[in-house]
Amino acid sequence: MHILFLNHNVENYGTYFRCVHLARGLVRRGHKVTLLCANREDTLSTTRRVEGGLTTVLLPKYRLKGFHTLHSLRMLYNTAYALALKCDVLHTFAFPLHPMAVPTLAAHYLRPGLPIVLDHDDLWKGGFANQHPGLYQRFVGWCNDTMPRMARQCTAASAMLMDSFRTAGVPDGRIHYIPNCPTMGKSPLDKMQARAATGLDAMMPGDAPMVLSMGHTYTESLFQLLDAYERARRDVPELRLAFLGKMHIPADFERRLAPYLERADGRILRLGEKPPAEVPAHLAAADALLLPMDDDPIEKARFPIRFGDYLASGVPIVSNAVGEIERFLTEHDCGYVAPVSDSQAFGVKIVEALTDETRRDAIRENARRLIEETLNWDAVAQKLEGIYELARKKK
Repeated sequence: MHILFLNHNVENYGTYFRCVHLARGLVRRGHKVTLLCANREDTLSTTRRVEGGLTTVLLPKYRLKGFHTLHSLRMLYNTAYALALKCDVLHTFAFPLHPMAVPTLAAHYLRPGLPIVLDHDDLWKGGFANQHPGLYQRFVGWCNDTMPRMARQCTAASAMLMDSFRTAGVPDGRIHYIPNCPTMGKSPLDKMQARAATGLDAMMPGDAPMVLSMGHTYTESLFQLLDAYERARRDVPELRLAFLGKMHIPADFERRLAPYLERADGRILRLGEKPPAEVPAHLAAADALLLPMDDDPIEKARFPIRFGDYLASGVPIVSNAVGEIERFLTEHDCGYVAPVSDSQAFGVKIVEALTDETRRDAIRENARRLIEETLNWDAVAQKLEGIYELARKKK
């Protein structure tokens, strides 16, 4: 099969990782995939990159005042590909957004024989769309509620997003769970070797304990994490907290962060973004990995990519988890979970993760087994292949 993936994200960001790893899994199974996404760099040009059976087309993007723009221009490119490319299946990710919705609708009406599969991996209606003007919210809501009935099959990254398809009138037999999986493997370095390789050994004395949070964007959960860190330091005074990633936060968050930095006296490290090849060593350098989450519908619906990377690292996870992440951590006993609204309990769980060696070993083993048996791209790609076969059958 030749499958066309439509993805709204910038390369190496968000849903792009879901798309590229699903695509590579399909390629390993003998299929061809064409993936459309936005260029990482500001450009008005398109770039075509071929990696075996995977062709990635990077479309124009320009960052203006912190926002990625040219969405409507990419909509036109996506529409051209959706109408002209000889493919067996069109799989549209984040389909309620107009750069994805318009080309998919065009394909539905102008290429009626083309099987269409829609994917939910974030909450748009009642979630991210609320950050946009009311007219756009209504458009996203219409697409969210209407387009699923046009699709041959539907895929989703969480139980809550599967329910969104049900609410739109899609029968259960056409809704399929497709989770996110690790995008990187475990570092071969032990903790101290990893600290030496990353330069973290120069930032802290000896074998000082360190917890790490990876991510580019933080919401109110940042302060739950910081309060939890301060609670943990009552029991582990030399504990370091490292942030790995761009850490995009607004000016008022920076002001609120300042007192925490002052009280930490150099123990909070902002490492910035690192090349993907260096990330496993940074994770291996930590004693625990933190995954802060908000108690809201967006968080309950999503499946953060970094969760799989945390699992693969062999380092225990501590989270005030909700939604799909809470389910995995509790059902598979592969991490430490605190109530989402209780930062003090979050801090106690951090201390537990640092000190209880027996439980740490059990959690590592459970995480390893979960990846080996369930959360791996080859297993998911095999399932997706079957979904496409169903989509290609006449209704």
